Amino acid sequence: MNYPVWNFPILGGSLVVAIIAIIHVLISHLAIGGGAFLAIAEIWSNKISDGEKVRKWLHKFTTFFLVYTTVFGAITGVGIWFSIQLASPEATSLLIHQFVFAWATEWVTFIGELTVLYLYYYGWNSNSRGMQVFLAVAYFVIAWFSLFIINGILTFMLTPGAWTLDNKEIAWGFFNPGYTPSLLIRTLIMFLLAGLAGIMIATFIKDDDEFKSKMIRFSAKWVIPAAVLVPVLTVWYWLTLPESTLKFYEAGIVGVAGGKMEGITRFFWLAVISGALVVLGTSIAAWKPKTVHFSTAISLLLIAQVGFMGAEFFREMARKPYVIKGVLYSNALWAHKAEDKAYMNEPYLSHAKWAPKVQPMTLEHGEWMFRLQCATCHTLDGYRSLTPRTENWTPSFGVRFLENLHEQGVMPPFQGTLQDRAALTSYFMHLHGNDTSPGAVLDTYEKEEKAKAEAMNASMKEAQK
Repeated sequence: MNYPVWNFPILGGSLVVAIIAIIHVLISHLAIGGGAFLAIAEIWSNKISDGEKVRKWLHKFTTFFLVYTTVFGAITGVGIWFSIQLASPEATSLLIHQFVFAWATEWVTFIGELTVLYLYYYGWNSNSRGMQVFLAVAYFVIAWFSLFIINGILTFMLTPGAWTLDNKEIAWGFFNPGYTPSLLIRTLIMFLLAGLAGIMIATFIKDDDEFKSKMIRFSAKWVIPAAVLVPVLTVWYWLTLPESTLKFYEAGIVGVAGGKMEGITRFFWLAVISGALVVLGTSIAAWKPKTVHFSTAISLLLIAQVGFMGAEFFREMARKPYVIKGVLYSNALWAHKAEDKAYMNEPYLSHAKWAPKVQPMTLEHGEWMFRLQCATCHTLDGYRSLTPRTENWTPSFGVRFLENLHEQGVMPPFQGTLQDRAALTSYFMHLHGNDTSPGAVLDTYEKEEKAKAEAMNASMKEAQK
């Protein structure tokens, strides 16, 4: 709340981050898995009779690999940093300060990764075969080390483990409960993506069906480790998840029988089904490699992208109502401050350094309550829209709902006074053409509360007779 407000219409800040991140995750995973693919293919080409033909094909693969991962990877990587600092500056600040050495190390590895890749590609005709193998292996090792670093920060956000604001030792947060299974799962998925990319480049082989079949089958083998081990590792990862996450998922499972499926459950199964389809499609490609076309390979990559979307949305929703589980709520409220009733009941805008001075109990007051407490996750008429969700609000219902916001389990507690709740309720009602002022909302609520109290007292007196 102590940063300038970024309200992105229709999509909302959180969805902008998600869109960029989902695209970047596939690219970055391919960038690492592709390094292993290059190394193994180089070694393999030195041991077979048509090794020069394989290396000629491998050069085409490397051209696609270099352009796709360095250009688009860099653009989306910068896009993530730009968007997260706008959407969630408090969380971004915590991650930077907590893991500053890890970030610095990762940026150094990224420079090393690019350097070695360019030496490998542009030395294609001048380097010895032994040097090419060395550079390919070195690239993969450096690239995988960047995963080793980033994985610790990503898993920390969901499973911080023993890390607390009073115990900020980097190792406690970095090597958290979800670290190892996540690292292994991501590594296997990287190999899978490298195989899919190999299949795609193999579809460009013309007038040599035997060689095309050979390269498709070689590429398809990269999917096997993920197909076999990811389900097992997912069970391990599942056991590290917070209890609240499991409850969200179980609520979705229960809902399925009644025709309703919660978001977190849908995204989990989207990832699972997409993964199964990729494995099935790759198996068919390996069985009938001569029939595989470019459209087939692209479809497999797109399905993999959908799978990443499901997995990343699941991970994002698993943190609710936090952006860093148990530490920082999605609306930048610190969990330890939320336990301080005096702090929580202070006028909200008195803590917001970047909010303008507004007249209390006005629509502008309510609008800024929305912008500062709700807009991180919600929009008015787009992603997670609040307009339809508040369509039937009455003054008393709105004030009471906001007071008990945290009881839903997926929302942060409301911070502010009774007047703040009345102003926000009035603002939402105003969106539907109801011009009830914040003062009128407060007056209606207080009258109803007074009537309830009087009725309860009368009932108690009657019971005592």
